[in-house]
Formats: sequence, structure tokens, C-alpha cells
Amino acid sequence: MTIKEISELKVRGITTDSRGDVAGKLFVPIVGEFFDGHDYIKMALDKGALYALSEKDTAFDDIGISCRIVKVDSTRQALIDLASYTRDNFTGPVVAITGSAGKTTTKDMIASVLAQKFNTLKTLGNFNNNIGLPLTLLSKEDSHEAMVLEMGMNHMNEIRVLSHIGKPNICLITNIGDAHIENLGSREGILKAKSEIFEGMQKGGTVILNGDDPLLVNLPKIQHAGKTIYCHMESAKQIVHKGLRGISCTIEGVQVDIPIPGKHNIMNALMAFAVGMELGLSPQQIAAGIKAFRPSGNRMAITESRGITIINDTYNASPSSMKATLDMLKETAGRKVGILGDMFELGDFAEAMHKEVGEHAALNVDVLIAIGSLSKHMYDAFLSKGGQNAFYYRSKEDFIQEWQSHLKPGDAVLIKASRGMALEIIVEEITK
Repeated sequence: MTIKEISELKVRGITTDSRGDVAGKLFVPIVGEFFDGHDYIKMALDKGALYALSEKDTAFDDIGISCRIVKVDSTRQALIDLASYTRDNFTGPVVAITGSAGKTTTKDMIASVLAQKFNTLKTLGNFNNNIGLPLTLLSKEDSHEAMVLEMGMNHMNEIRVLSHIGKPNICLITNIGDAHIENLGSREGILKAKSEIFEGMQKGGTVILNGDDPLLVNLPKIQHAGKTIYCHMESAKQIVHKGLRGISCTIEGVQVDIPIPGKHNIMNALMAFAVGMELGLSPQQIAAGIKAFRPSGNRMAITESRGITIINDTYNASPSSMKATLDMLKETAGRKVGILGDMFELGDFAEAMHKEVGEHAALNVDVLIAIGSLSKHMYDAFLSKGGQNAFYYRSKEDFIQEWQSHLKPGDAVLIKASRGMALEIIVEEITK
């Protein structure tokens, strides 16, 4: 069966998760490091999946099940090929985004902007790898007119694959930081990996870069790009900080209200503005889209409980994003408390970068609560730079036992760490 024939099967969607809603869908079993989706083919078909792919010689006693299994050489490659086929038959604009920090926020902001003119499909949650990005493309409906795709990576060659699947018309890089430096060795290595996003870009496409990033501003011209646009913070005028209600500024002569705090979000807005202008939106439409933007879960989610303002940014963390959110915390009212945890994938740089964050925290917060083995370096650096109130816990469970002795009504509390630390449990404990 060819990819075209598989794509034309009368199914209502494609899924890799047998635990979810599979009724009427094509089930694609993925072989992972610790699991094999082929073990769940029968379950998926019993639950109502119409068909399943298989790269193994799978047979069942029930002929009704066996005849609904389509044999392929590789289920991963089949998923990619199906997504590529879908992309090749889509005529609307495709925007692709990567970067060391801020890519999800920028993706959501751009999607909100484009929604002012187009029915827009965007990457959901963290579906930004070689499984998630194809699933995003395969969720396209006939009514969709534009796509905004996030492309993430941990190693070289990963974004190259994603770019050739997505074939973007517009490519953005938000910044080059230290995330994944353990795998890539240096910021220059990270730049090389992020630059793979241009390899699948349509000839004559547009490149949009953070012009304040020293590595990006010196990036060699992309030969097959039609134009390169650099965004600079200095082009945003009349900046007004409104605490946790966000920040406003003037871009292209129009007032832009960004509904989340932090000066670094102005760059995200500038990049969203550049995309909107490229795709024919008016400055007023773009400003309306930015104002309507809401961040994805556990990213700058602001809630209040027991008189404590909680800034839940637990989705992930890198040294640059830690510093940016600490700068934001400094702008808030009340006693400023940073509950910060370990940052992963920093390799030999881990100790130095946790110290950097600790030193930066000493300039921005009244109280530091450091959680995790690596964060001991953050705690020590905070004290060495004159920070007065600091507490260290080896685990979030240890902190949860004592959190009420540290927080009080009127506090503004930032909670942030790498995804693997799962500090959202602290948010749940405070707000329950």
C-alpha cells in the first residue's frame, strides 16, 4: 500500500496513543526506548480504531482484526511520509520556529496574530519532535489556511528532519542560549543545530531572526532565502511595564499590549509583528492578535491562592530563560520569592551556569528557595553575592513539607525549573 493510498483511508484522524480516543482513527504504533506500540495494536483496534500500521509481521486469530493491519517498513517513517504528503498538498503559508528559549511563547503569539486573518493550525503543547510535528500536520483540516510549527531538538540533525517535513515559507530563530549545550558542546554548536531549520525552507522564503543575539546577527546569509529580517528591541518605543498585567509598547506606530510580563516578551512580539506584516496583516490586526494571545499551560501562568501570587513557569528552563523571568519578577509588587530548581542538559557547564543564575537571583529576589542537587550551586552563589534569605532543599517533596513557613500573603512567587523536576507539584500543593 502506498503512502497516497494510506492517506486516503477513510479515517477521522491519526493517533500514536492507544490509551486515548482511537475510534475511527488510524493507529500508528511507535517503537520507543522503553515501549513498543505494536503491543497495543489489538487494544487500539478493539477500542474502535479502523486500521493500524505495523512494521512487524503481526497476525491475530480474529481475521477481522488482521485484515485491518497495514504492513509498512517503518512506522516512524510512514508517519513522516504521511505528514510530508499532507504538507505537499497544503497551499497556505507555513511558519516554522525554533530557538533556545521562548519558541513556544513566540509560536503561540504568532498563531494568535495569524488567527486574525487565517484559520490557523499550530503545534499543540510540546509536539515539536519527529513524532509530534507529523501528528500536528496530520491534524490539519480542510478549513485550515495557515500553519505555525514549533521545531525542537536535543541533538544535531533533528531539526533538519523536521524542516524537510514542514517545508516552511517563513523561518524564525528566537535566540541561541545554553539549552542542550551538554549534547552540542558550545553555543556555536547550538547555532549550527538550530540553523538546520533553513534546510527545508521553500526557495525564496523569509528568514526572521533576533537581531540582538550576537550569534544570529552574524549568521551567514541563507542562500535560498528571499529576504532576512532582523528584529531589534530598540524598534519598540514607549515601553510601559504593568506588573503582572503585562507590558505595552509601540511597534510600527501602533500600541501593542502584551498580556504577559517581562521585557523579553517584547522580542517575541516583534517577531510576531514581522510574521504578520510578511503575510499581509495590518499593524492593527497584529496588535489585536498579540493582545488576544494566551500562553500554553505551565508557561507564565499567573494565579492567586491564599493571598499569594504564583507565577507558574514550570514547563522548562534554561539559564537564559531563568534570568529573563527573574528580571520580570523584579518588576512585580510585593516580596519577591524565587522557587528555582535544577536545569538539565548542561553537561560540564552545569555548575557554572547554576552559579550564574544564583548570582542573577541575588539582584532580583528577596527570597531564594533552591531545589535539587545542581541548585545547591545556585544557593551558594546567591549567598556569595549578598543575598540574605536563601533556603536549600534536595527535593521538592522536602520543600512541600515546609512551604507554609516560607510563603505569606502578598508574596509574588516564581516557580521554575527544567521539565524533569516537575515543580508543578508545588503549584498544586499551594493552590489546593
